[in-house]
Amino acid sequence: MKKETFLNQTDNNTPNFWFCGGLLVILLASITTRDITRPFYGLHSWAEASGAWVARVHVKYGLDYTKGLATWAVGNPPTQNPSHYFDHPQLSALTKAGVMAVLGVSEWSSRIVRVITSVLILLLFLKILRGLVDDKTALLSGLIYTLSPLTGYFGLGDWPVVFSFLALWNYLVLIGAVRNGHEPTRLHKYGIAAGLFMALQFGWPGFFYAFAMGLHYVGRCVFHRKKPDKTLLAILIIAPLSSLALNFTVMAAGQEWNFQNIIDLYKWRSAKGEMAEFQWSAWFAKLWEFAVTNFTLPILLTAIVYLTFGQLLVFIKPKPEKQQQEISRQFPLFWLFAITPLAQLLVLRGALWRHQTWERPLGPLIAIAAALGVMLLTDILKKIGRKVSITGLVLWAGVSLIACVIGTNNYYSIRWQPPEKIEMFKMLNQKIPPDKALLSYEPFIVNQNKAKGAFYRPEIAWYLDRDIVPAMSLAEVQKYALSGKYPYYLIPAADSLSSLISQLRQLYKFEYVSGVQGKQTEDGKFLKAGMFSYFIFDLNSSAAGS
Repeated sequence: MKKETFLNQTDNNTPNFWFCGGLLVILLASITTRDITRPFYGLHSWAEASGAWVARVHVKYGLDYTKGLATWAVGNPPTQNPSHYFDHPQLSALTKAGVMAVLGVSEWSSRIVRVITSVLILLLFLKILRGLVDDKTALLSGLIYTLSPLTGYFGLGDWPVVFSFLALWNYLVLIGAVRNGHEPTRLHKYGIAAGLFMALQFGWPGFFYAFAMGLHYVGRCVFHRKKPDKTLLAILIIAPLSSLALNFTVMAAGQEWNFQNIIDLYKWRSAKGEMAEFQWSAWFAKLWEFAVTNFTLPILLTAIVYLTFGQLLVFIKPKPEKQQQEISRQFPLFWLFAITPLAQLLVLRGALWRHQTWERPLGPLIAIAAALGVMLLTDILKKIGRKVSITGLVLWAGVSLIACVIGTNNYYSIRWQPPEKIEMFKMLNQKIPPDKALLSYEPFIVNQNKAKGAFYRPEIAWYLDRDIVPAMSLAEVQKYALSGKYPYYLIPAADSLSSLISQLRQLYKFEYVSGVQGKQTEDGKFLKAGMFSYFIFDLNSSAAGS
């Protein structure tokens, strides 16, 4: 195949490239392991606790119990007919369970998987870029990718991105788009097939990377008026679709071949999602709001200016007399990097409302564009003077670094769950034997959509590893108390429940847990969740003995 060269060949022989890449890896690891033992109470604590919970179930009860499927279960012994979670492919939870089986069940052992995958993603990202742009731009892109608040809090991604980037590298070699003497071989075809198949076995984002590569290859063949390589085209189609079919088969079989649930789930995520109605103006406003906090305004504006005015300068700039005289600042294979985020954001647009991580595929696009924008600016400033160029680069780096630190700290300061509430459930978990349950006024059940089904709020299930049975009247509480299976009754100290609480105080000993006030930022945005005060009644006691 004919090679497509986008850069000055002599500028990609930096002997310290992988040494610098190693420093980026160390920086990334230090950022993503920050406060790694923190409880599941921060931003997206629901998703974090959900993955940890189903992994713990695999470890705690064994694969004979879970059948290898993500399973909602608490207590010991668990229920004989547990609910399974089929919304996502199953390998991610199984992999995390394997790590927990070795390192122990904890918050940090759940998060260490993300650290490992983030490191692998960064290494693959650098390898891919080194084949497309000059070394300095590749390293700067990697630095921007590493420092973004989205990366700082959530990491670069999980196994779907690892395998997608692996497939992308093999794809670029096969189409002859990378340099450094990488000749296409049969091994690269095996690599892209395995990467695309496994990416979808670990998560749905793999589909959009596969879609981008397939669409790019077809468009490339049409643009260059070339017949496609039949084997490569077959791999780009069959590998992801066969993996997708396997996922749907598992989902449908687990739900008694009810394909309607799969359709309903797709309709929900591709439409209004968790909002009352869908409005494009509100959707784009949310897209921008998340982008500013995910990537910071300086980096985002740099990328936007480069992709508009900067690219215009690149295209109208006279070509040098010799190819080796200067480095091209053109964005290599722009559409290949753009299709993935555009497809994911638009096809499943209903998922954006509450998920900053849904913008994660934008990370590589913005990092490359911002890096090329900075390099283009330094090229322009060099014509004025070297000191001016260095000063401009230092100023941009300083402003961007400060913005990234502030943004990452802000993400770490957000609390979806009050720490006091987490501590309360930890205490109840110690008090209640594993074969007994909690009686509660609140069921702590969530039901986002009929296709997803109802299950305990994951953070609650993680810290209170016990069944929760609702009781909303004195008669119900007394009936359950007689069974001996419910040592404690939990009720919020709400004014509307004062009569019931007064009656209970006359019958049982209790413990009072003080509530906390929620907090907002100065501009009125959510910052920290509050909680009611709670009464915990000891159903094995008598108030007369207090």
